[in-house]
Amino acid sequence: MVEDNATARTALRGHLMSIANLSVSSFASGYELKSALKKQNFELLLMDYHLGAGKSGVEWIHTLRESGYIKPSTGIIFLTSDGAPQTIGRIMDIQPDVLLIKPYTIASLSRQIKQYLQYRDYVKNVLHALDNKETERAISIIHGKIKEGVPTRLVADIRRLYARLLFENGEPLRALKIYEDVLTHSDKVLWAQWGKIKCQYTAGYWSQCKTQLDEMVNSSLARDKAFEWLASLSFEQSAFDDVEKYLDQIKFSELSLPAAKLKSMAFQKQDKVIDAIDLLQKKRAMHRSAKDQFNDFTFELAEFYLMLAETAPETNRSESLSQARKLVGIAGRSQGDPQVLQKRDYLLAYSAILDNDVDKASHLLEAEYIDNYLRTEPSTLVVAAKVHHGLGDERKAGELLLMAKDKNQELQAISEQVTNDALIFSGGQSLGLNHEQAVAINETGTQLFLEGELDAAMKHFYDAYHLSPETAAFGLNLLQSMIESDTRVYRKYDLDQLFETLHNDVLSAPNKTRLKQLSEQARVQTHT
Repeated sequence: MVEDNATARTALRGHLMSIANLSVSSFASGYELKSALKKQNFELLLMDYHLGAGKSGVEWIHTLRESGYIKPSTGIIFLTSDGAPQTIGRIMDIQPDVLLIKPYTIASLSRQIKQYLQYRDYVKNVLHALDNKETERAISIIHGKIKEGVPTRLVADIRRLYARLLFENGEPLRALKIYEDVLTHSDKVLWAQWGKIKCQYTAGYWSQCKTQLDEMVNSSLARDKAFEWLASLSFEQSAFDDVEKYLDQIKFSELSLPAAKLKSMAFQKQDKVIDAIDLLQKKRAMHRSAKDQFNDFTFELAEFYLMLAETAPETNRSESLSQARKLVGIAGRSQGDPQVLQKRDYLLAYSAILDNDVDKASHLLEAEYIDNYLRTEPSTLVVAAKVHHGLGDERKAGELLLMAKDKNQELQAISEQVTNDALIFSGGQSLGLNHEQAVAINETGTQLFLEGELDAAMKHFYDAYHLSPETAAFGLNLLQSMIESDTRVYRKYDLDQLFETLHNDVLSAPNKTRLKQLSEQARVQTHT
């Protein structure tokens, strides 16, 4: 349990000990919890929302999940005395197993925890498989329990877990059916609404996704997150002015780090560099009294200056590099966390690479923590790839970019996924690695297509074409998979737009013939 108030922490611990045979560890902050998680695992975390001047309980759960400190099976219970819709919405975003509003009674606390423990015991084999990344086995176990008949009191929890497992197993359309079924009985179930949106997004149904989000901005519980999602969709479609428009709807003080980063990148795409720097500087200044958040925004501003240096002529980099080094020094000062030290050293090493100081860059990579990527953020992995490429190790650079891509797909925040995708793409492009990766992705997509897995193949062909848009064959593969799966719109392409894009490309004779054949196939399919 994490509670910053000592009196409340002692009282709550006593209540918990009286409920069941529990081994309880109590902490005053997220830092203390993180330190403990390096040595042991907890099956259940009971978090207060407000934890003093630093990160909230929700932000700590995000951080610990993304860094791999919390197992997938770990239960989350939230306590809060803050009944504001925005606070409740943020808590519900991370899908806690239980939410209790203070003041609560001992009876309600006892009832909720006992029910959670019963649920946990019922699905213990499923959770064990989930922790071991045996998702198909977990699905098989839970499917068997559903066939046997689930106790009524556990039906909602089992359906939510089943949909989550299907989604994580790459079956968004099957998961979507569960969420839609839940919503037919009650259209206000927030976890099902967000589950539906995530499935629509992953399946490429972006227009339906946007329609749903346009409705959710009217909900006080979902408003800010819905605007963040809409901004993320706009960014992926290069509608950068819409990114600004949507994120302007969120109160500046409530703008999350991923959302602020998204907005700064949208500014940069429109050559509004001063606006981007001003945004990150203001967010940094706002958190001056909260060390962890202040350092997060300081690192973010440093990375932005490095991005400016990267795109500037070599003779015009010194000011951006100087600012970046200064900021990294501030954020990395008095740090003992290996993950933070690794980020600091890679950023400094990249500034040395941009300054043509290869010896200094090599020296900065000598610490033993530098090659431990278990908890490394995708954005840091992209910087690491650039550093190793600059040192002549192209193989490692490619491996780090692939690792960044894999880790990014596991993140929960859509805005963080989108900004990382942009960094991974631009990183691969600048290092000349995108086409090679696109070829491998296209080959996987071709195999899936031959096996009749059209939806999975379509995603691979889309990714390959995105990485290497100059390779018409990848676009033709995407077009064929859309036609054969009867998909009029997939992600940012509709069929007519994709036909036009390919028609305007310089095509080889075989590709021209193939495009003509696909055009005829689409015409016949439309008429029938």
